[in-house]
Amino acid sequence: MTTRKPAEVSASRRHEAKSKPPLTVSRAALLADGSDALFRSFLHNLLAFSSRVETIRYAFGKLVGLSGVRYSVLISIFHLEGEEGVAVGDVAAHLHLGLATLTVETNTLAEQELIVKQNDPRDRRRVLLRLTPRGVSLIEDLAPVQRQVNDELFRALSKVDFERVSDLLERLIPCGDRAVSVVREIADEKS
Repeated sequence: MTTRKPAEVSASRRHEAKSKPPLTVSRAALLADGSDALFRSFLHNLLAFSSRVETIRYAFGKLVGLSGVRYSVLISIFHLEGEEGVAVGDVAAHLHLGLATLTVETNTLAEQELIVKQNDPRDRRRVLLRLTPRGVSLIEDLAPVQRQVNDELFRALSKVDFERVSDLLERLIPCGDRAVSVVREIADEKS
């Protein structure tokens, strides 16, 4: 006698009863003709694309001898520092990272002499970050690779598409934060 796994039994029962799998969303905007199939396809495509973006970030970091996260921190400081440097909190907000995580990463970048940390002369409680000449050199040397890879990564987007997707992602991040809170609350209640 062959023993079937619970998932196989469930799928078999659904097939026998010709029932539909339960919906994974209930908002009308995410359903097509009462089905969540398009939503699930969208979500799987988003996950696949996100995985590729993360792989590229990791590769960019590896090319300059850093982790993917440290690469993101370094390039963000480079683009945000201006003349005076950029506050730790501003980099954390830009990258949607917690201050504790960013502090650990910037301490490592400072130890590697890629950035300098200094107190803000106008507010001693704030720490400003700036790239060292070595940090600037790493970013500048990587730029031709970034251009080639990013042009390919977003080849399918027109200017209008890019502006729309950029706006949508900015609006989705707070939704993601709230969804994380919801799932954590549910998990806490069940444990």
